[in-house]
Amino acid sequence: MNENNPTEQHQDSETKWQPCASGDLSQFVSVMKKRKQVSRFITGAEIVTACLIIGMVGFFGMNQLSGPSSQTIQVSTEDSENFCPGGIYCPEVIDHAKDYVSNLLDQELTQKIEAHLVNCPHCQKKVDQLRANMDNNAADQKAALLKQAKWEAYLLALNQ
Repeated sequence: MNENNPTEQHQDSETKWQPCASGDLSQFVSVMKKRKQVSRFITGAEIVTACLIIGMVGFFGMNQLSGPSSQTIQVSTEDSENFCPGGIYCPEVIDHAKDYVSNLLDQELTQKIEAHLVNCPHCQKKVDQLRANMDNNAADQKAALLKQAKWEAYLLALNQ
């Protein structure tokens, strides 16, 4: 070998290559898998954070739009028959409550009931109780669980 010739010296250093020690490759693969998992976790956290921020902005934005005109007015049970916010009396709201909760009413009547419920805690309480009773339906619970399972499967598919 000629030490003055750099090409021969370069070729000589290549022949001194040695194989990896046992476990080096598996350790490298393990580190890369962990990095990928951390990257997926961070991406998921960023998505959840963005959704929360958008939700909060929407929620607080809607509350700002409704303004002070939607403040709740206190009404006693005795006055409820003569109370008519939204252009509909309390007994009418209670009569239509089941159809309202089931989304079976036309848009005009639904809007009147919603305006009434914003200002009438008595009727709002009755509608909330009706919703709670309807939510105890086993078929509705099964449908909600199925919807949740589909959502989780979708999220898992996005993360892969």
